[in-house]
Amino acid sequence: MFNHNFSISGFLSSSKETSSRFKSLMAFMVFLIMPFFVKAQSQDSIVKKVTRFAADKFTEQRPFSIDFKQYGNYNFSSNLRDRDLPDGEFSNWSQFTASANVNLLQNRHWLLQANGLYRYVSVKSSFSAATPGIQQNYNEGHHYHTEGLNLSYFSKLFGKTAIYTAGFALDGSEKRIERVRGIFSGVVILKANETTTMSVGLAGTTDPGAQIPLAPIFIYQHRFNDKLTADLTLPRYAYLRRQMSNNSRLSAGFDLDFYTTFFLYDRDAANTTYQYRQLDGNVGLVYEHILPGSITLTFKTGYRINPTVRVLEKNNSFSDYTWEGHTDPAPYVNIGLSFNPFKKHKK
Repeated sequence: MFNHNFSISGFLSSSKETSSRFKSLMAFMVFLIMPFFVKAQSQDSIVKKVTRFAADKFTEQRPFSIDFKQYGNYNFSSNLRDRDLPDGEFSNWSQFTASANVNLLQNRHWLLQANGLYRYVSVKSSFSAATPGIQQNYNEGHHYHTEGLNLSYFSKLFGKTAIYTAGFALDGSEKRIERVRGIFSGVVILKANETTTMSVGLAGTTDPGAQIPLAPIFIYQHRFNDKLTADLTLPRYAYLRRQMSNNSRLSAGFDLDFYTTFFLYDRDAANTTYQYRQLDGNVGLVYEHILPGSITLTFKTGYRINPTVRVLEKNNSFSDYTWEGHTDPAPYVNIGLSFNPFKKHKK
């Protein structure tokens, strides 16, 4: 049914979205919930209790961002329908991402946002052919985009501020739109004072291939002193952040990208559309520096691991997969810029 190149080019292209859905399905955890969490504070009396957090320039929402990510060489093994395939190596994997998250309507109880993401991934890989001593090489590029609308409602639940979010997103490639996804979440702010904020909730999606269609959320920030802060949004990330100067900070910890994903074509005679999905775990350091004009420069480095790497038919569940891969850890560097052209600067 499949040609032999399915697993290699699929996995090769597969590397595509290590950060891709960092606003897509991850949208309902960071891209959506955290912005809403911050906005909710500004719409409620809670803002009076978290002045010090609100004054943190690094927590400002910056609607536009671009970044470039480069991975070091790493090896992989894979199987197609439980049949082992030749081992291979990724000799190059670079990724460019541009994204936007813009408020369209905002008042005391409602927030309407539009978001979009485009990613291009360039990958080179090689693997051993059936003939001893022969290597087959691949050089591919892949386009992925997602865009959508999200509506949040701010209310009270048992006397606590609650944020309910619902929305939809379109996912596709350079060929066409492939899917319409529903996104929903609910977050309750349990505590908010000058040193600590804590929230809990649930987030979900209608995407049939999502690794975790329904996930609990735990958001926690604690300021130990003027320079050191613990910052957690689980299961998305956990960092210990240290203010280095008025315009720079250094963080150590990890973040998870649940939805590295893109679509694959021409992998079999039936012209089936497949979807590549993987879970990325990034462990390392993050340095941020605020530049003039409300621009933030971000530099990340560390190691990435992939607990799950799979290819499945577009409408199948994550457990009903065709191909599965296993990768070695790989070093990475990531340079990004984010900015807010709407901010009014003091003269």
